Amino acid sequence: MVRAIAAALLLAAPAAAQPPSPSAQTQATDSLAWLVGRWEGIGTMFLENSLARLEVRPVLGGRFLELSYRAGGFLGDRFEGRAFYRSVGDGRWQATWFDSRGASFPIAATLSARTLTAEWGSAETERGRTVYSLAAGGRLEIVDSVRQPDGSYREFANHSLSRAD
Repeated sequence: MVRAIAAALLLAAPAAAQPPSPSAQTQATDSLAWLVGRWEGIGTMFLENSLARLEVRPVLGGRFLELSYRAGGFLGDRFEGRAFYRSVGDGRWQATWFDSRGASFPIAATLSARTLTAEWGSAETERGRTVYSLAAGGRLEIVDSVRQPDGSYREFANHSLSRAD
């Protein structure tokens, strides 16, 4: 049994080792190219002043975009999260979020012009929304909100970032 699995893996390895085509490499970044890069800025998180950093880069042969986010007080980071986004077509994106609290969430996001709206969480976890908007002057506005039992959203973080690269 082990030999059969090993043989199957060896036979599949040449196909898996082929580099993705140029179109596949750019697939993940085509419509979110404006978000790719390093960003830094200030804002508030849980009503306290906060510094935020966001790095967005293509990964895994360009098939995904990795969003790596850190936010917290000026004396050190208090929160860190990472998501892997992939386009599912028609301005829709799917991702999975992992953070320093040990939480992970599914994400369903929509893109409209230069705004990515990510609805995160599930019935088994908390739910919320993060909106990434490219504002006039090239600033990236990030607003995080948690969903309340009545279906409304309560903002808990708001940052304005500039390109750092």
